Amino acid sequence: MIDEILVQIFGAAVFRRIGHSKRAQLIARLGFGLLGAGLAIVGAVHFARLDTAMHAPTRACMVLVFIGLGCFSLFNVALARRWRWPGVLFIASFVALFAARIGL
Repeated sequence: MIDEILVQIFGAAVFRRIGHSKRAQLIARLGFGLLGAGLAIVGAVHFARLDTAMHAPTRACMVLVFIGLGCFSLFNVALARRWRWPGVLFIASFVALFAARIGL
């Protein structure tokens, strides 16, 4: 069933405009949200397990950046919620990353 829906959406995208279908918007939003969350989880795990001479505060801030990006992708994009805390977490951890980098 899902493959038929995806074929219809991609066929519509190739041959004509998708339009304002609720189903197409839902699938696109879920797809991009889950893709962003998955990539953010992979990035967080990668930097958490990275075995280099990176300082612990810098590594923690980098992991928090990816966690904030994953929360933003999952909650705000995939679930269509208008929560501010994932964006605030991402921005705060991004600023903390630069502060830790400059400070160390």
